[in-house]
Amino acid sequence: MLAAQRLESAPVIAQAPVAAAPPARERRNALIALTVLHTINDFYGLLLPPLLPALRAAFGLSYTEAGAIPFVSTGVSALLQPTLGYVADRRLARRLFMAGGFVGFGLAALWLSAASSYAWALVGAALLGLAGSTYHPQSATYLVYYFRDRRGFAQGIHGLGNGLGFLLAPLTVAGLAEALGWPSAVRLVAIPAFVGAAIVLATLREPALRGGAGMFAGITRPLLLLTIVNGLSLFASVGFQNWLPSYYAALRYSLGQAGLFTGAMFAAGMVAQPSGGTLSDRFSRRTVVLASLLGVALFQLLFVATAWLPLMLALSVMIGFCGSLMPPVAMVYASELAAGQRTGMAVGIVWGLGTAISAFAPLVTGAMIDLFGFGAAYVAMAAVALVAAALATGLPRAEG
Repeated sequence: MLAAQRLESAPVIAQAPVAAAPPARERRNALIALTVLHTINDFYGLLLPPLLPALRAAFGLSYTEAGAIPFVSTGVSALLQPTLGYVADRRLARRLFMAGGFVGFGLAALWLSAASSYAWALVGAALLGLAGSTYHPQSATYLVYYFRDRRGFAQGIHGLGNGLGFLLAPLTVAGLAEALGWPSAVRLVAIPAFVGAAIVLATLREPALRGGAGMFAGITRPLLLLTIVNGLSLFASVGFQNWLPSYYAALRYSLGQAGLFTGAMFAAGMVAQPSGGTLSDRFSRRTVVLASLLGVALFQLLFVATAWLPLMLALSVMIGFCGSLMPPVAMVYASELAAGQRTGMAVGIVWGLGTAISAFAPLVTGAMIDLFGFGAAYVAMAAVALVAAALATGLPRAEG
């Protein structure tokens, strides 16, 4: 009760009268730039799963060992996001951190392309995680700064980049890996990262919002609950999507076909993310969170019950749609639970520590696949989504 009262009295950055709202043209240009940057960022966030069949073959790995590669990447990113979000808020270094992250993606891809052993591939994954820790806390602050109202709508449009990046990654990476070999493919996909750094420096200016002192000051119980719910949601989604190319490969489809079929799931995010953000403005954030989690659980259970490819693809699209409703809502929710202009920190907590929970998904799911097969592993991911839905009923009914 006290935490809920504190939430109601805590200052919300989007409503703080720290400065006049930026002009409409600047807001529009910033949203376009951030959506493009989100596409590039999340492209690299899904770089590894399409490569796992090739990496397993190249280094003779079990599913558990292969699962450690995305685990390292996700874990490093998750642990650094809250700290980097806080430092960037305090030092007004969001633009610098964001540009540096894109340069880091390019360097990490080049390192990974030269990996000659499993150990070096793990180092490359860690570098990808380091680069990936810089974007989301900073982008959330930019959106809060530029959009004082209709935050769900703005975050939803920004979320188009997530859907597009996740769509392009399996199609591009798997297709190039099949045509050129995975090392050449990864070298080639390093290029967009450097373009992203140039876009940051050319189009964005530092928001005149300095975060309050004290990294963990102002954290409320609802913020921590949202972190757990978001983490379990990501766990269920990552556990499913990380192994989806490998699942299709196990069904004797080629690497290119596996990437194409996986891309169909992420295409749904192009519609889901704007829908999720807009619906959370119209209804409550909690309502959309619950719909997302229950939908993921239902369609994952139905997915494992069929082997007919057209139905599998249709169900995977529904899984992608329901799962993609959640991210923009979680970002806006986190910014509304932030206190003392600590948006980067709050998003770093919810998204970073939530991602830390999901980092174990590739390991856990990979081990379950080794022991029990894909079906049991995917049923377990559906159960995780149901647990998250039960917990989400305790979130405050924050209106849009």
